[in-house]
Amino acid sequence: MGCSPEDEHCQNEELPAHSVTLSSFEMCETEVTEAQYATVMGDDRFCNWNGGGGPDTPAECVFFAKASTFCQAIGGRLPTEAEWEYAARAGTTTRFYCGDDPACLDDIAWYDENSLGVKHSVRTKAPNGFGLYDMLGNVWEWTADWFSVSYYKSSPGANPEGPDEGLGRVIRGGTFFSAPGLILLRVSLRTHVVPDGIGADLGFRCARDVEP
Repeated sequence: MGCSPEDEHCQNEELPAHSVTLSSFEMCETEVTEAQYATVMGDDRFCNWNGGGGPDTPAECVFFAKASTFCQAIGGRLPTEAEWEYAARAGTTTRFYCGDDPACLDDIAWYDENSLGVKHSVRTKAPNGFGLYDMLGNVWEWTADWFSVSYYKSSPGANPEGPDEGLGRVIRGGTFFSAPGLILLRVSLRTHVVPDGIGADLGFRCARDVEP
């Protein structure tokens, strides 16, 4: 977990790279869609930036608490940051789960160079090695953890759940706004948003515990 080898863009909060052991869990194949969210929450008010949107596009402009409530309603929860990175990497150690060359991003992610400034339907780019779609690009994804710049320096080696408090909740994965200069689309990139913050490019997916 943390900075990928030879990645010159790593920030302090991505250091040190370290090993983490996780208990068994499952992750939704896609970001939660507008149709899924509306069915469970009875709410179909999304930002749909630049006129984008549709039932199979990611739900966005969703507060942290509402994202958490949705996941609980379907028998899950928001993933921890460590679970998110494990799921995104799918066994890789490169800057992007498709490799180190930014040219590979066009096959797996909706981002600044190919999105036309709108979110896109899920499952329209190639999945990663675990069969998960849009782990990079399309919309940012909420995780359960509070954010701290220094957390990796003291993170436990098994099932880390983040600090007890922080600057905001960790979001991961980059977005359809992300330029390919590619700081924001790197799989180790960490940033945060206050829990009552929303964004036209901020969505989520759910996870759940499973028996090993």
